Amino acid sequence: MISVLPIDTAATRGRPLALKVTGDMGLSTASVLEHAVNEVLTDRTVILDLTGVTFCDSSGLNTLLRLRRRAQDVGGQLILAAPPRQMMRLRAITGAATVFVIYTSLAEALQAPPALGAPPPS
Repeated sequence: MISVLPIDTAATRGRPLALKVTGDMGLSTASVLEHAVNEVLTDRTVILDLTGVTFCDSSGLNTLLRLRRRAQDVGGQLILAAPPRQMMRLRAITGAATVFVIYTSLAEALQAPPALGAPPPS
């Protein structure tokens, strides 16, 4: 079975690149997300618009953690926009509540100045 996790490039102006993720982020789709983000990850900001995510398990969260670390390693940044409530709960339960820069919407993430240092509380 081939797992699909639709990922589209959102229309943005300027340097940050936004990827819109739709569907379940789980064991069968985590590699799709990782591959898509790794293809565009450079020394710039990549925003993941998670508005369309319906579920995220530990595989999805671990993928986000790896991508965040890789972004830092190449001088970039991974930002999450509009993660669903279930994903926010998973972050809190696992202790990953403070490692991501999170905005409530893609529009807010695009308007925010580049984040430096520790992520703001969300």
